Amino acid sequence: MYKKKRICTITHHTVPNYGAVLQVFALQKAILKLGYNSEILDYDSDRVKKKYVTNFFQIRSFKQLLKYIAFPSEKIRNKKIRDFVKQNIKISNKKYKRNELVLANNEYDLFITGSDQVWNLNIHEGDTSYMLDFVVDSRKKGSYAASFGYSEIPEKFKETTKKCLKDFYYYNVREKEGKDILYNLIGRESQVVVDPTLLLEKNDYSNIIKETNFKGQYIFIYNLTQSPSLIKFAKDFAENKGLKVVCINTNHKKEEGCININDASPQEFLGYLKNSEYVVTSSFHGMIFSLIFNKQFFYELNNKKSNNNSRLINLARLLGIEDREIKLEKSFEMYTPINYEEVNKIIKIEQQISLGVLEKMLKQSEA
Repeated sequence: MYKKKRICTITHHTVPNYGAVLQVFALQKAILKLGYNSEILDYDSDRVKKKYVTNFFQIRSFKQLLKYIAFPSEKIRNKKIRDFVKQNIKISNKKYKRNELVLANNEYDLFITGSDQVWNLNIHEGDTSYMLDFVVDSRKKGSYAASFGYSEIPEKFKETTKKCLKDFYYYNVREKEGKDILYNLIGRESQVVVDPTLLLEKNDYSNIIKETNFKGQYIFIYNLTQSPSLIKFAKDFAENKGLKVVCINTNHKKEEGCININDASPQEFLGYLKNSEYVVTSSFHGMIFSLIFNKQFFYELNNKKSNNNSRLINLARLLGIEDREIKLEKSFEMYTPINYEEVNKIIKIEQQISLGVLEKMLKQSEA
């Protein structure tokens, strides 16, 4: 029996990205398991629609039209992601435009923003909706695993960020860097919590996994940064181990020497990862799901100046698995196997702490 209080989360539920929609699923599932009613605010973001063309009616340029026609696998993948959201996540009945968000104030008892880079005004092009600027009652403002996505707030966004975040009632962030930014900006303390995907148990994901038809032993690649060095490492490692290489490829260029999967659903993505022998990834959520399914994995940091490496670095440091970072000068034998007996203990402790923080926020909203 769910408690009557209605909890609303605003996040990136319409972004066609596996990590994005799985963290939405995870946070809502965690809230429901704690006994609360939960909906995702169906925010109709102009910025998201402009960047991610998921149907014909969103096309705004000739370039977008050519891409839409030329790459059918992207359309299939995006539809599968949308279907996953429809089937597994409860969305608000009303779709809200930017100027209509204020109407949601009467519908919910607590608004939670997070996870992901909800406080990154660069990627949101200045849209402060994910900072809950439309919520009238500050006691209804909370965050869970909110991230800035940068180590320092750009000067042009400092005052806006300060104004929007100063009256939150609950502050919970995903990275220590976010905790530091928040304290330096508004003098408020916050709790560092795990990404929502780590709030759930392995069985919560096993229940939605779609088993694939692929047979044989393989290394699984999820290469969000499109790094050639990561691909080379995986191929060399596969040759060394006598394994095939399966690559979730969201790029439009075929990776030679790999079995390219271009149109996987979130359920299939999890299936390919779960059934692999090893995982090689540059993705934060690629790392997290490797941990959840106890995979021996390797991760590569992004060498570009603008990157999201901090979340991978922090998680690896917390779990004592920094040795799994890909270093071109290291031979395969030099990587220390992950001791999952120890890693799982740490994850369980952090999970319980974070669930306690989430539950406390939900309970206090009842007062």
